[in-house]
Amino acid sequence: MESLIEDVFIYINEAIRCAMEDPAATLLVLMLLILVLITPGRKAADRVLMALVICYIYLILTSNVLARSAFDERKFSFELFSSARREMVENILLFTPLGMLMCAIDLKTKPITPWKNEKLYLFVRFLISMTFAILFTCVIEGLQFHLLVGVFTVDDIFCNTMGALCGYCFIFVIVLIVKKLRSQKDNTQKVQSDGQQ
Repeated sequence: MESLIEDVFIYINEAIRCAMEDPAATLLVLMLLILVLITPGRKAADRVLMALVICYIYLILTSNVLARSAFDERKFSFELFSSARREMVENILLFTPLGMLMCAIDLKTKPITPWKNEKLYLFVRFLISMTFAILFTCVIEGLQFHLLVGVFTVDDIFCNTMGALCGYCFIFVIVLIVKKLRSQKDNTQKVQSDGQQ
């Protein structure tokens, strides 16, 4: 567990070092953050969540692509489950926050047509989140392969996607539990108010 925490700090330190060395990219990210935060038609909580997603993406890109030194040749592996267990667990944990953030963002905004079917909305939201996670991890692996700064592995794509899925499901289950508890509380209050009348 301690080594996982150390790895998290290494990721953050590498991202900060890259941000200091490349002020143009950092400025671009800051401008994007400001744009997200001032966009009308969204709730304040969703703006903050979107800003966190942007910061998370920047952190992952800098620590997994920009902060690495180049290899002599391009490396790849198409074998599934060929990585060490620890590395697979790290890759799952690395993308869990992305899934959590994607689940927490509400897509029901004014510019989008209101969803009449709640189950369809939840399914589409899940598909969008998982598609984004898969595409993002493919971009990272592709950049690592193209820039010779990492090994393109199917394991990483699978584990990162599983991490996003775990994070998404975790938040989704918590939201369902909270809704159920609120519904029970509302029903209890309604029954008590009807009994008093």
